[in-house]
Amino acid sequence: MKLPPDVSQIIDTLTSNGHEAYIVGGCVRDSIMGVTPKDWDITTSAKPEQVVDIFPRTFETGIKHGTITVLINRQGYEVTTYRIDGEYLDSRRPQQVTFTTSIEEDLSRRDFTMNAIAYNLSSGFVDPFGGQADISKEIIRCVGSAECRFGEDALRMLRAVRFAGQLGFVIDDEAILAIKMQRENLANISAERIREELTKLIISSHVEALSLLEITGLLPYAVVGYDYPGSIKRTIGLLTNSPKHEAMRWALFLAFSGKAYVDILRGLRFDNKTIREVSLYVSLLSIDIPHSRYEIKKLLRQMSQESKEKCQLYFENLLTLQEIINPHDTERLAAVRLESQDIQTKGECYTLRDLSVNGDDLFAAGVPRGKAMGEKLEELLDEVMRDPSKNAFFRKYFKSEASQS
Repeated sequence: MKLPPDVSQIIDTLTSNGHEAYIVGGCVRDSIMGVTPKDWDITTSAKPEQVVDIFPRTFETGIKHGTITVLINRQGYEVTTYRIDGEYLDSRRPQQVTFTTSIEEDLSRRDFTMNAIAYNLSSGFVDPFGGQADISKEIIRCVGSAECRFGEDALRMLRAVRFAGQLGFVIDDEAILAIKMQRENLANISAERIREELTKLIISSHVEALSLLEITGLLPYAVVGYDYPGSIKRTIGLLTNSPKHEAMRWALFLAFSGKAYVDILRGLRFDNKTIREVSLYVSLLSIDIPHSRYEIKKLLRQMSQESKEKCQLYFENLLTLQEIINPHDTERLAAVRLESQDIQTKGECYTLRDLSVNGDDLFAAGVPRGKAMGEKLEELLDEVMRDPSKNAFFRKYFKSEASQS
């Protein structure tokens, strides 16, 4: 395995100071599978204070659990001391950790065998639980007892399903049984952590793994207490044909959830921007997209909170989603797409921002501020959407009215 120069430098520096050091976890798994890791985690026998003494630039990002971030060439790398986890009381984190000098003990506390492999250039692989063999067999298996591993950290149940989606692996029978037995513990996990795992699963390459949520009984806990009203089988079919776009895939996942989709998104603590975008798609998935130029502008008007560029992108995404749900209607939707693109190319007006007159113009022409002015602006916009030439006309007309006033 070839390590980045910065990672090799950290490991070499630790070993030259009398300590053990390895890369560990996901970066080892990904490297074995021929995938370039996004992050490189390092584990060491050195205590946190020793790591701080050895390296000139460090940050105490997780010192309670033995993690120090070492800065090399302006890049941060997490270096964590070998540890043994204490008792888990909240189904998420150990109450305390004990540092150890044994890499095998450190690996024994990890979730899955494929993530319990360490490596450095001088010693090669340290793989006491058969992680390499499980990777070759494409099996997700817990380190030791699945019941214990999930009992310690309930999020691991959802992580197992997420890894099945990302890697295309199969979860072994013992783990499936343990998830079924302990699924209710997922309710103890924060909505933010559940959202992160579920999003990775929904945009994964093997969305068929979503069926595992139904098989194991995790589904209602993954959607924060709601009964999932759609058909997972149908949802999987839709997602398989969808771009790997987070908001679009969430819209398809929630397409048949009735009005519950907003509550689910809020329950999972999505940011307001994402909630608006996903809600927009879901609310318009069931309508027949109009094909007349005026009706298309009215629909674009509904999306006009963002810039025109973002508005057009949203509309394009909506058409793509409609094509996925209604594959028999692709010809008509293609015509709608061309019409909307022509509207954008010609810069035709469909928002108050692009109307040639504004409230000040109307006030100068004698229109009182308030409800009447808002209604008048909407009336003018509607006329311009029907006849684009009226935009320039209204500018001249209200300027004339203002000069006479």
